[in-house]
Amino acid sequence: MNKAIITLTKGGAELGLRLLDQLDQADLYIHEKFMIEKVHVKKIDEKMGEFVGTLFDQYKCLIFIMATGIVVRAIAPYLKDKRKDPAVIVLDEKGKNVISLLSGHIGGANAYTVEIANILEANPVITTASDVNHSMAVDTLAMALNCEIEDFKQATKVTAHIVNGEKVGLVSDVFVDIALPKNLVRINSRNTKKGFKGLIYITEKIIKDHKEIDRVILRPKNIIIGIGCRRGKSKDEILKFIEDTLTSLQLSQKSIKHIATVDIKKDEIGIIEAAKALDVPLVIIARDKIKEIENKFELSSFVKKTIGVGAVCEPVAFLSSSSGEMIQRKKKDDGVTIAVFREGEHKNGNHCSRD
Repeated sequence: MNKAIITLTKGGAELGLRLLDQLDQADLYIHEKFMIEKVHVKKIDEKMGEFVGTLFDQYKCLIFIMATGIVVRAIAPYLKDKRKDPAVIVLDEKGKNVISLLSGHIGGANAYTVEIANILEANPVITTASDVNHSMAVDTLAMALNCEIEDFKQATKVTAHIVNGEKVGLVSDVFVDIALPKNLVRINSRNTKKGFKGLIYITEKIIKDHKEIDRVILRPKNIIIGIGCRRGKSKDEILKFIEDTLTSLQLSQKSIKHIATVDIKKDEIGIIEAAKALDVPLVIIARDKIKEIENKFELSSFVKKTIGVGAVCEPVAFLSSSSGEMIQRKKKDDGVTIAVFREGEHKNGNHCSRD
């Protein structure tokens, strides 16, 4: 479940039940006085402040049917960061207004607000400047393209330029097929020095220029790291090799989508811990799959004899990158091998491919 509907009154419980029937992946929490036997209906058995604390990290979206003031006081102790806080939405128990209260863009509260307002035929209340001005925030663009924002302070500055109608340049290494405000202009890197108040780069590459104006970098998740290693290699050894490899390629670690390895290494602690340290998934590729395409790559008779396939890091990266582009062939360092691929076209989220 990713949505929790929370209410304390009889009228709120009735409205909550309507929403529960219409929303996907939702639980309804109601006061014990109005409890009914129904799937996904649960009892509130704590004080509101403590109860909200137990839900805050469990759900992506908290939908409160009660007074806004109660909600503000209840969530205040648990607020951390716009990148981590759940979407928070508030409704009156008559279902007349749906208010996007917290995490409008990154948390998705604005989108949830519109969805709920459509269900209830209610008034969506959205106050973020980019939305009320029919413009676009940098974090909205990042979400649409499945990108990570490198610097949120710079994102705020560049968003202000967009909302204020000032000219902002967009330099992208991926194709962007969503509608953009007129003052957000697609350009190439050779034309970024004049006439712009801000710049948005969408790239996995390290950017070092144009610090004289406000700029923000969005990192697409499109870099795949294939890894093979000798038994017992440590997390730190593997991370250092990944870091050195990406530095030599002038690529950002923030663009790593996942690490891939062969099934026989699925319990290799160093690889598992390296993926956790980078906060990316570890994708395991079966040797049977590797055998089907291993002849595309340089093979090792020793590796073949040892584990049954003649190559690891290149084929696992290839197979898990949707037949992507190799940007670093197998590289060896003291018992660790790494290959780097860029994900295949149209696979990075819904809107990105190589331009």
